Amino acid sequence: MRNQHAWILSLAIALMGVLPGLASAGDPVPKRLDQPISTATPDQKLFNEAVLLFSNAARKQHGRPPLEADPRLAKAASDHARNMARLKTHSHVLPVRGQKDLKQRMKRQDVDFRLAAENIAMDKVYRLLGRPISVNHSGCAFTYGDTRENVPIHTYASLAQQVVDRWLKSPKHRKSLLSSKFVRLGAGIGVDPNGPACGDFYLVQDFAD
Repeated sequence: MRNQHAWILSLAIALMGVLPGLASAGDPVPKRLDQPISTATPDQKLFNEAVLLFSNAARKQHGRPPLEADPRLAKAASDHARNMARLKTHSHVLPVRGQKDLKQRMKRQDVDFRLAAENIAMDKVYRLLGRPISVNHSGCAFTYGDTRENVPIHTYASLAQQVVDRWLKSPKHRKSLLSSKFVRLGAGIGVDPNGPACGDFYLVQDFAD
């Protein structure tokens, strides 16, 4: 457990400079998106809604038209997110029959497209990134090192806000997120409850023209 404590602390410190200020949705965030994510059965629709909200807020800030929700893209994204979590693998390519790569996943859901792209990410179940974390905790009862407040589980809004902000800070992911060539979006979430520091989220957003 001591090694896990050190890992949590070093991870939080390393990422403090990565998340200096999160993207704002601009409009009020619906209360339904401000509930903690269930690690047993995360609500795919709520996560998809939250990612669309913050993605479109970012696009608006940069003069891009909003993306439309596409349930077939969301299904492709959620299947990939769950497969990554099941295999504990963060990759665009997986050894899954009929879902090996983005093209196969889109075809499986009968998505009509000429151009497509995919952003993926991992995050912790608890809101551990971007702030110092105290190494003194019991089980999953983490505390922030600066305020000693308990570290909460991510809500749909907080997780979507954080991951969209991280994608914006990565040139390759930012290019897809802000591209005017894409008009549709679908997002999905997978959970590995046994990941280090009490669980990992695997996150996907798929784009199509």
